[in-house]
Amino acid sequence: MNKKQMEILNDYFLHSALHLLSLEEQCLRKICAKDLSIRELHVLEAVSSLRESGRNTMAEIARYLHLSPASLTTAVNVLVKKNYVSRRYSPTDRRVIYVDLSETGEEANRKYLDFIRNLIGEVSRGMDEESADSMISSILSLSEYLENNAGE
Repeated sequence: MNKKQMEILNDYFLHSALHLLSLEEQCLRKICAKDLSIRELHVLEAVSSLRESGRNTMAEIARYLHLSPASLTTAVNVLVKKNYVSRRYSPTDRRVIYVDLSETGEEANRKYLDFIRNLIGEVSRGMDEESADSMISSILSLSEYLENNAGE
């Protein structure tokens, strides 16, 4: 990696990453729902993804999102009030709580997934398979590094 590339990456990590997240949230508020945060959209996506296998319980959603049960409970409480999700107890074990998407939640999640597909399409436009593999490898290396060093 040359010096200019290092400077660009340094600038990105120091300044641009948070700004990009803010811009993403602004875009999503226009597209999905004005009253949803990125974290809330991630909860909707998790519920949708886990429901196909019947794993849309509070415990599984928290694990999927790397959230504490208390943080997920807070997010779900807000989403229930906003009418994006509902909760129901397992008929066989009242300690198990399932989360389901409402019609409004389904629509917001569909729009969110469309946004993500478009974002990936835009980022990868013009890339050949080798370039895409290289980008994926870099992202996985970054993720692994952060996971391994998060507790230090």
